[in-house]
Amino acid sequence: MAKFSVLRFIREQWTELPVAKADVSNKTLVVLGANIGLGLEAAVHFAQLKPGKLLVTCRDAEKCETTIRELERRSGNPEISSWPLELSSFKSVSSFVDRFEAESGKLNALVANAGVSTFDYARTPDGWETTLQVNYLSTALLSILMIPSLIKSSTPEAASRLVVVSSEAHYLANRMKGALKWPSILEKLNDEKWCTASVMRDRYNLSKLLEIMFVRELAARLPVPTPVAVSAVNPGFCHSNLAREIEAKPLLKYPFLGFKATFARSTEMGSRTLVHPAVEPGERSRHGRYLSACEVAEESDYILSDEGKELSRRLWAETLEVLCKVDERVVRIASEYLSA
Repeated sequence: MAKFSVLRFIREQWTELPVAKADVSNKTLVVLGANIGLGLEAAVHFAQLKPGKLLVTCRDAEKCETTIRELERRSGNPEISSWPLELSSFKSVSSFVDRFEAESGKLNALVANAGVSTFDYARTPDGWETTLQVNYLSTALLSILMIPSLIKSSTPEAASRLVVVSSEAHYLANRMKGALKWPSILEKLNDEKWCTASVMRDRYNLSKLLEIMFVRELAARLPVPTPVAVSAVNPGFCHSNLAREIEAKPLLKYPFLGFKATFARSTEMGSRTLVHPAVEPGERSRHGRYLSACEVAEESDYILSDEGKELSRRLWAETLEVLCKVDERVVRIASEYLSA
């Protein structure tokens, strides 16, 4: 079992990562959150590979137009589409899938990259704490709803890919002491009274832990050999705007900026971790695994513990229960494609 290692962190941060060179000329690729940061850099890499179809998402139509112009400028590839997708809205997720099924239906790789990091408790219009919905529940909803399209595009020789962008921050997540005794894990995590300032400081880390649990549970329920290779990736500590709330705090700003200047990868380097499992061979060997520096790594000791495994199973059941009420297709997909 694994714990966070400072030496491993430093070694990986200074490691040159491989640039993907796979042939994707007949593949359909989708990248979430492509207007900035890791999503944008990953989309540039994909566009340069000249896929059959590249679809990227942004939060609104204006960002979509700006992103397409930027991708065309940097990649020289004019064949890129961009659709709005707002993960703080379950309706937006369902509408995106409706449109995708109507206009395409083929999907070889989905990179679920979009996410938020905030210390402030706020609820979405759907009634969920923002980080919990955006980073976990909506990501899970989209992943499940896209399973039929991913399976449709797979072959016995090559599985389709679902890449969920997690983080090494999951090693640092609060262990949710006593969670197995909670009547509902998700309701507790959503409870404003429980979400104190210290809990919210850990919320991003926890959301990344939940994502890895979701990946492991989903992977365990897909057929063998899997038609969809599911993995959680760690892009490493990168130069990005994700930690802007830390940089806005006077006591934390300058120590953090010093740490960032010393250890942070470029966002382009970090984006290679998203691209590699989406297109390179060996996808079934990565199925259900956590990847760091483009290689299979071990999840946190908590995830692999008996308590962590039981919590994962309960979380999966609760997640399906919530999402089945959001979109009735979840029931059908779970019963048709996923084992109990």
